Amino acid sequence: MIANKKSLLALSVASALTLSGCFSDDDNNVTITPPPEPTDPVVVAPETPDALSLVVNGNVVNADFDAIKAQVTLLENGELSANTVDVNGTAVNVIDATEGDFTFTLKEGASVDSITVNVTAEGYVSKSFIVDLTLAEGESVVPAQLELVSKNAEGLADKVVEASVTDATTAEVITAKAESGKAGADVAVPANTQLLDANNNPVSGSTISLNVTAADSTSASAGAILPEGLNAAGAAEVKTPVAVTNIVMTDDAGNKIKKFSQPIEVTMAIPATTTLSSGEVVKTGDELTLTSHNEDTGVWSTETNKVTVGALNETNGTYAGSFMTDHLTFFSAVDTFDACQSDINVTFSGDAIPANGLTVKMESSDYKASVQARAGSTSQTVISANKASQKGIAADATARVTVKDKNGNTWFDSETEVSVCGNVNVALSNPVTLVAESFAVTAVCENDNTVTTPLTGAVVKYRLENKGFESATGTGGTYELTDLVEASSYEVRVVPRGAKFAGLGAQNFTITADGTDESAEITVACDEVTGS
Repeated sequence: MIANKKSLLALSVASALTLSGCFSDDDNNVTITPPPEPTDPVVVAPETPDALSLVVNGNVVNADFDAIKAQVTLLENGELSANTVDVNGTAVNVIDATEGDFTFTLKEGASVDSITVNVTAEGYVSKSFIVDLTLAEGESVVPAQLELVSKNAEGLADKVVEASVTDATTAEVITAKAESGKAGADVAVPANTQLLDANNNPVSGSTISLNVTAADSTSASAGAILPEGLNAAGAAEVKTPVAVTNIVMTDDAGNKIKKFSQPIEVTMAIPATTTLSSGEVVKTGDELTLTSHNEDTGVWSTETNKVTVGALNETNGTYAGSFMTDHLTFFSAVDTFDACQSDINVTFSGDAIPANGLTVKMESSDYKASVQARAGSTSQTVISANKASQKGIAADATARVTVKDKNGNTWFDSETEVSVCGNVNVALSNPVTLVAESFAVTAVCENDNTVTTPLTGAVVKYRLENKGFESATGTGGTYELTDLVEASSYEVRVVPRGAKFAGLGAQNFTITADGTDESAEITVACDEVTGS
């Protein structure tokens, strides 16, 4: 537009000079008629970028797939990630997911295969997830549906106690015991123990809070709260949890107490029916390997001390597994079994997988694996043999298999545990009516609403009320909204990218899923240039 304006101006000047030779007086004085003044300023439509080649679309959800408010921390190699950025290229590694969703990508030139995502939310057991950033051909979005378990869930026990301290030191023994059925753990902090943070500094305040969470290791809740990363990809053996507990202690400013000036005692309940890798049932006097997970780094470690199996509690049918420690974190007593060495395949029959895919969940007391089934698949390797060990899947593993869409609708449920190391047959049944629409987004200049441009390269997401967001992809400023539940109301969130949109933030719209294409406008202050 600017080039055209300058060309017209030059042509006007040249024409005036040429024509002036035809109008002169006898003194050969020349009168030049000036060209018309150009119309200034000219409003220029903003530039919009190409779409990102990688976008992680994350959602933190509960068991019903409802979005929950959370804090998300992105980690690499035990430290805050230096390679993750928001969609406009600003470094980010801690995200307040106030509506349960988060989005990030990698900085230019970064080569990262996976990111550890630590998630905390009030009322839920914190957990670390490993998000694989590998993309299939033709894809640009990595969906990350991260499910947290409520502290009130079946198979869990949770207890919070408060106590007074002076100069970060206990005056008397502080104890906390969580117990419900076969789920149980208790902690005893001796008197005259100094409470320290991760940097060995005494904590502040006069009141501390001690929260103990335990899981019944024969229930799916144990595998559900177990942070990912306990096992490595390609390993010949997998560590399987025999007992688990998460212990969080904070001062009255919310700072975590991570270390102690002297050892404290922790006891975890071990179901009496637990069969060890030796083939024998657990008994008093056995020693088990102790592992711990640091939520601040996302790293698992094997402790040097052991868990000693104590007396049997005949009332609830569990043994007391005890150990001493000088730090707090997530603890698991483990045994070792042969890992699954086969690809885990799912053969689908029945209704077709929808455009946005489905979530295949495999849940047992040992592990919980959630993987994506892609649209168009009738048979798919959902977990490779190399990754089976990383998921904690043993050679003889069984699990309850469910298949759900992103709104939590169930398409398949095995109801009982089935063998998963190898092939799993799944007959899909679609419980909802789905429609699709396109959503065209236009940038409009606020200083001249006749100047517009398609809003390309934006990050566009949409969701059913209170559920997780889906990502929309498209070209030319038109984005495809697929797998909409017919007649339902949807929130559409548009995050523009590009220099002119910096600071504008997310723009929210509401549509009704009726199969009719939609459009929206986003107003932005545009540059103005002169024609001279």
